[in-house]
Amino acid sequence: MPCPDESDMTDFQNKFLVDEMSYDREQQVSLHSSLLEKLTAEQRHTYDHIITVVYSNLGGFFVLYGYGGTGKTFVWNTLSAALRLKGSVVLNVASSRIASLLLPGGKTAHSTFCIPFVTNEESTSNIRQGSLKAKLLLHAKLIIWDEAPMLSRHCFEAVDRTLRDIMRVQCEENSERPFGGKVVVLGGDFCQILPVIRKGTRHDIVSAAVNSSHIWESCVVLRLSTNMRLNVGVTSEDHAATKEFADWTLQLGEGSNESHENGASEVQIPSDLLINGCKNPLHSLVDFTYPELLQNHASPTFYGSYFWHCSCASNGVRAVTF
Repeated sequence: MPCPDESDMTDFQNKFLVDEMSYDREQQVSLHSSLLEKLTAEQRHTYDHIITVVYSNLGGFFVLYGYGGTGKTFVWNTLSAALRLKGSVVLNVASSRIASLLLPGGKTAHSTFCIPFVTNEESTSNIRQGSLKAKLLLHAKLIIWDEAPMLSRHCFEAVDRTLRDIMRVQCEENSERPFGGKVVVLGGDFCQILPVIRKGTRHDIVSAAVNSSHIWESCVVLRLSTNMRLNVGVTSEDHAATKEFADWTLQLGEGSNESHENGASEVQIPSDLLINGCKNPLHSLVDFTYPELLQNHASPTFYGSYFWHCSCASNGVRAVTF
C-alpha cells in the first residue's frame, strides 16, 4: 500500500477544510435531484450560468439580484448540493448571523474571511498565505455571499485583496483577477437595508454600497423577478390581492410611486392598508398582528401561528396605522 502524500495529510488536519468536505455525498445527490426539478425557468437559467462558469475554472464575479421571495436561497441550496455531491468545497456566507442560518453550512462573512470590524479603503482580511483558512480558500470552488447590499464596499474590497494575494500562489495572473480568479456570487435586494452610516447623508450611504466599488465593473448581474411566496398557501381569491400588495411594496422600494414636492418624497398609501381611528398606533398594530397577545403570550405555539413569513405570504396581513 503506497504511503499517503504529505500534502494530503496536512489537508486532513485542517479543521476548516475537513468540515466543508464532510458532507454525505449520497445525501447531496438526493437533495440536488429534488431541488433541481423544482427550479423555475428563471432560477434554472441562473443555476446553469453559474455552474458552467464554476466548471470552466476561469473564475467569475456575479450578483444575483431579486427582492424577497424570488427564490435566491433556493438557488443557493441547489448550487451547494450540486458541488458538494462531488466533494467540492462551497463557502456559504452571509452579512449577518441570522441570514447565515438559512444557508447550508452557512457562516458570517466576517468569521469566514476574518474581515476587520472597522474597514477603510486599504483594509485586508486577516488571513495569511499558508494558514489553515488560506488553504480552505484555495480549495473553494464557489463562494456564495448572501445579503451583500447591507455591508460596506470596503468589506468586499478587503476580501478581494486577500484572495488575490492567496491565489497568486497557484498562478501569478490571479493577482490581477477579481477575487483572485474565484467564482464569487453575491446575493441580495438593494431595496432593503443598505450599509448603515452614522449621521451619513443619502450620498454617503450610496457611496458605501458594493455597487459603488471599483470591483463592480467586473460584475455580471443576474436577476430573479417572480415572487414564489405568492403561490404558497394562498387561495385563488386572495392571490390577486396579495400580488397587488407585493407589486405596491416593490414600487415603494424602487421609489416609482412617490411624488416629490418641496424636496420631500410623499407616498399615497392605499386605504385598505390603513388602521384608522386608533388612539395608540403601536398598540393597534400589535393587536391587529397578534390578537389576544396578553392572554396567549406564554403559549409556545402562539407566535408560530403568527410567524411573519406565514402571515405575509398566506394571510396577506398588512397594515399601516395612523
